[in-house]
Amino acid sequence: MIQWEYTRCTAPDFSLLGREGWEWVTFYAGEHVFKRPAPSATDRFTREQTERALLGASDTSSNDKMRTLSTPHLLNPELAALSRRIGHTQMLLVCDAGFPAPFGLPLGTLDLSVSEDIPTVVQVLEALLLELPHDRMIIAAEMKLRSPERYAWHERHSSPIECHPHAEFKHIARDVVACIRTGDSTPYANTIIVGG
Repeated sequence: MIQWEYTRCTAPDFSLLGREGWEWVTFYAGEHVFKRPAPSATDRFTREQTERALLGASDTSSNDKMRTLSTPHLLNPELAALSRRIGHTQMLLVCDAGFPAPFGLPLGTLDLSVSEDIPTVVQVLEALLLELPHDRMIIAAEMKLRSPERYAWHERHSSPIECHPHAEFKHIARDVVACIRTGDSTPYANTIIVGG
């Protein structure tokens, strides 16, 4: 299913918009409306990271500090290996016990669940993010209302967060390269980490 992005302008440069892939749709309320296929999450992350690099903006300094750590913090060898395999703009899903993890992921699914809430998504993130260079975390917007303590943890973390409705979050999750399943029972606890 194609998802579209739209833009509106009063005096468009049709040549420029055409080169950028925009297609004229209609003229409404004094503005021209254009659409083009929305980029995949990976394409969007690559474009945003490239733009920041070209503008001289650096990634979060905490990521640079994390790379200089000399001793690994992940005791689980499979989790440590997975953290080193997540590349630039690749996405890793850390999900709760009930999330339908996608099948056939390139780097597979690592099930760390032991029992209810052991471990939680946050416990895995706190260990994993120390060794995984990352650009941002993606969460469901519903987390803010249904799990405010969990949302507050994400706000306190130094990584930028991106919120999407849960239905869109599940759509983005189809593009992850790997999944880590936890025993978390917190509503909307799932988090996608975007490699930096």
